[in-house]
Amino acid sequence: MAKSKDKVYWKGLDEREQTPEFKQTLESEFPASPDEVGKLLEDAKLSNVRLSRRSFLKAAGFSIAGTALASCARGPVEKSLPLLIKPEEITPGKAVWYASTCGGCRAGCGILVKTREGRPIKIEGNPEHPLSKGGVCAVGQAMVLTLYDSKRLLQPQVQGQETDWSRVDALVREALTQGSGRVVLLTGTITSPSTRAEIERFLTRFPNGQHVEYDPVSYSAILDAHEHTHGQRRLPHYRFDRAEVIVSFEADFLGTWLSPVEFTRAYVRGRTLEGKPPRLSRHIQFEGRLSLTGSNADQRIKVTPDQAGAALVEIAERVAQYSGRRIPDWRAGWQSSGVAPEVIEEVANALWEKRGRSLVVCGLNDVGLQRVVNFLNHALNNYGNTLDLERPSRQWNGNDRAVQELFRRMQAGEVDALILADVNPVYSLPYGQTFGEALQKVPFTLALSHYVDETAERCQVVAPLLHPLEAWDDAEVVPGQISVSQPVIHRMGNPRSLREALAAWRGKPQDDLSLVQAFWRQHIFPRQRQFGSFQPFWDRSVHDGFAEVPVRPEPVGSFQVGSDKALTLNPELPQDAFALVLYEKVGMRDGRHAFNPWLQELPDPVTKATWDNYVCLAPATAKRLGIQQGQVVRVTAGEATVELPALLQPGQHEQVVAIALGYGRKGTDRFSKIGPQWLQSKLTVAPGDTVGRNAFVLAQAHARSLRFDNRVQLTPTDRKMDLALTQTHHTITVPENLGGQRRDMVRETVLAAYIKDPASGNRYEHEVLQLWPNDFVYTGHHWALAIDLNRCTGCSACVVSCQAENNVPVVGKDEVHRRRELHWIRIDRYYSGDDGDVDVMFQPVMCQHCDHAPCESVCPVLATVHSEEGINQQIYNRCVGTRYCANNCPYKVRRFNWFDYWRRDEKENLVLNPDVTTRSRGVMEKCSLCVQRIQEARAEARRQGRDIADGEVKLACEQSCPADAIVFGDMNDPNSRVSKLIADPRHYRMLEEMNFRPTVGYMTKVRNREEGVEG
Repeated sequence: MAKSKDKVYWKGLDEREQTPEFKQTLESEFPASPDEVGKLLEDAKLSNVRLSRRSFLKAAGFSIAGTALASCARGPVEKSLPLLIKPEEITPGKAVWYASTCGGCRAGCGILVKTREGRPIKIEGNPEHPLSKGGVCAVGQAMVLTLYDSKRLLQPQVQGQETDWSRVDALVREALTQGSGRVVLLTGTITSPSTRAEIERFLTRFPNGQHVEYDPVSYSAILDAHEHTHGQRRLPHYRFDRAEVIVSFEADFLGTWLSPVEFTRAYVRGRTLEGKPPRLSRHIQFEGRLSLTGSNADQRIKVTPDQAGAALVEIAERVAQYSGRRIPDWRAGWQSSGVAPEVIEEVANALWEKRGRSLVVCGLNDVGLQRVVNFLNHALNNYGNTLDLERPSRQWNGNDRAVQELFRRMQAGEVDALILADVNPVYSLPYGQTFGEALQKVPFTLALSHYVDETAERCQVVAPLLHPLEAWDDAEVVPGQISVSQPVIHRMGNPRSLREALAAWRGKPQDDLSLVQAFWRQHIFPRQRQFGSFQPFWDRSVHDGFAEVPVRPEPVGSFQVGSDKALTLNPELPQDAFALVLYEKVGMRDGRHAFNPWLQELPDPVTKATWDNYVCLAPATAKRLGIQQGQVVRVTAGEATVELPALLQPGQHEQVVAIALGYGRKGTDRFSKIGPQWLQSKLTVAPGDTVGRNAFVLAQAHARSLRFDNRVQLTPTDRKMDLALTQTHHTITVPENLGGQRRDMVRETVLAAYIKDPASGNRYEHEVLQLWPNDFVYTGHHWALAIDLNRCTGCSACVVSCQAENNVPVVGKDEVHRRRELHWIRIDRYYSGDDGDVDVMFQPVMCQHCDHAPCESVCPVLATVHSEEGINQQIYNRCVGTRYCANNCPYKVRRFNWFDYWRRDEKENLVLNPDVTTRSRGVMEKCSLCVQRIQEARAEARRQGRDIADGEVKLACEQSCPADAIVFGDMNDPNSRVSKLIADPRHYRMLEEMNFRPTVGYMTKVRNREEGVEG
């Protein structure tokens, strides 16, 4: 501090902030908190006084400066200590990756888990896994966030009071010694062979012990139908990559049906344009609601669920005629499905011509209809080719009949002890409340759960389950392919796995690792032929995340047509009746992920809605009933009633009502606290309320399972509820009064035209405007991105992957409704055609990283600049929030964070990626092409004295894409994959006529149909 005599020219902040002048200035100029800003706005509104711009800036803007200045003086002291003893294989600042298995659902996809300093922060697909081959869905990506959920159950509870495992073990042993051994273990599908072996050992101690597997969204009808037709209750392993004609009846196999990541990988392998001629399978979809799979179909036929079943029977009758087979009379008085006879004939002919290379699947949980599917696949010689019963899938084994029988026994008092593991039947059964009442009749009930959920709160004992990222585990979802899970973090709290708990309760307590290894040593190791001793085999399996061992094909019985009992279908639905379709969203699934805010805010790929479920209605139906978008509608099925806002969905059948499952979970009212509290509106979840409503209650109780053909009544109310939509424009056609022509942001053609001319659909002539006299010459790398619209299914896995990688915060429903979502990548969904029969196109859009970037020329502080490698960079420290760049961006891909959206939850903040800045409020943010990954690869290449290899840098969106639709690389390298795609005749860039020179490009979509759109 410089001095001249006694005059002080500068004072330190510590000294300055104590002066009366400084305190007076702060008090007069800067409100102390955002609450005062809200009060200022409210007072101005009540007094009808126009708030001046100067007053508002003083309150809202300058207060940040005062707060920041004050915080500079009294910042907390944080000490950074070096590691005195460095853990083996861990270098601070360098990521460690572990191979494991996804626990987001029963599909058993292989994953790689990224950890930093012991914290799991990112999940990506394992490219070497034989089943998922590097893909992972949105649920798998978001699983890492649930690990840090502060509401997770971490300690056992008895009658609602926290306790320890010793007391729980004593209570269980005491309960199991009483009664007559009528012990029931109710679980979800068990894909772990070691856990299944432990269950068998546990239940052998009880003469009347039983294990019941239960899946909230049931596939039991497929297994039961194969028990009728083939003699074994099995779920086939479907091979979509081998099918040249795929006919699906209400099966959303690209979205949520069975194993969507595996099926997406296989589906796009069967739709490749490489080779001459290209191999592009033909996909025909029968459905009532517009699903993700239907959106990707080459041909989509709108039908009610009953009409879909009737059309299935009519196709089977045609194929039976072709093959000379006799089939039972499955009809019961109805004459026609309502589908045009020429369409039925066309589909049957397509299947017959490709017999042995076709595949018929059905998502209706009806045993009779699944027997018809089995007949079709048998008559078409598909078994052993496109679906496999000798090596069946074990991903879903739920048994509806066993669950019904358990419920009957509970009501009759025939169960002495009931142990529930990771299931929530009180929530997800149609008769869940009655099931909860029956629980009270069981002398001893225990729930192993991640939360004190709707079922656990009714049990006497609740014990915490291990999170999949904390556990040793295995999964054999296809015989011979055994995945391994390993813990990537120390256990939080005091949870156990089901396997550990059962071992302790049978008097043989062991840790998880010992139990899994003991099983592998006895049952898996003898089946392999590569290793001579167990430990190398085990180490290799853990390292790879899986093991492949020889397996004998399981014998299959001869095919029997099955019962000649007529099917209970009603294709001719009365005009005033509606058929209910209950479905899963790609994020919520059956509701087990309702506490994950990443998935709650993930836009549905088709409806683009977040934070709610709703009643999907066809626009024509809504117009006929006088229902507006957002108007609350009462849906009644028997005695069950659900009230939800209406959403008008083009492409939906006029007599179908569709509602998503997985909402209305107890405890989701806590999401009302997301976002700035002082600006919350009526949109926000009210305290004590839930996100959405539980639609499981509308399923047919007599069948226990979802038959998707309930009859429901609609009653409009006078209430309205705004939906948080991320997209409200839906077409790519200019309005008629402006010309009516189709715009070329997304481009498509048909296969026949593509074979004649690979540039078909991509011939648009534009006058190019040149504002710059010279182009910059990139002498080193010039990074670019190519997205194949023919592969992209719109699944949105890339959205959550980007969010996890780049610390993109959740903003809440209210902010999404204000168009303030912060996702760096969005999936635009466009309709073409009329509202009744639409084609759908999906287009991932992120910052286009224009070489002639319009955002850069308007930023007054040079916060957005171009790098020498073609990346449009955003310098957060320079940004002052003018938002000029967003106004000047024609692609609308820049995001402004209006508030500090990060929740004050230190535990959840453990998921943050330390390689990416956590942005404070008031700056622009956007896609950076994962520059941190480029820098990491550059450092490693420099260390090894080489250049970055093609494919070495994979962006977060690219790495986990199940369809392999995104390719990143150096366009200056002529041998790179992205360069070859750029040179492909299908390649184009959005708004080429504006000469922004984006480095993100797209590939024209090709449909396998007779007619289409060509440019």
